[in-house]
Amino acid sequence: MSDNKKDKTIAGILAIFFGSFGIHHFYLGNGVMGLLHLCFCWFPVTWIVGIIDAVQLFSRSQQDFDRVYNKYSYLPRYEQKNFGNNINVADEILKLNTLFKAGIITFEEFERRKAKLLN
Repeated sequence: MSDNKKDKTIAGILAIFFGSFGIHHFYLGNGVMGLLHLCFCWFPVTWIVGIIDAVQLFSRSQQDFDRVYNKYSYLPRYEQKNFGNNINVADEILKLNTLFKAGIITFEEFERRKAKLLN
């Protein structure tokens, strides 16, 4: 989970120097926008868009950046707590939600198990 954490400063620097090629979009996991930048990199407008992207990346708060590009990093500390057997609470809640949506467990069971995980 933390192995793929994106860095806001690296993304901004990539946008400044390689924004016309869309390298920052590839780094941030948005391949479609990266390909669009790459296809039209000879147009000066992509250079300007790269600079605008850099300004937006640098002006974003770290929490907002993490919420968008680093899943789970923005969650409160108690939801990221790992237990002795390496169970991540947020991951377990997502698994419970999947079971609930599939109709395997009831809403009451989902809520009971979620409350147990959070306490």
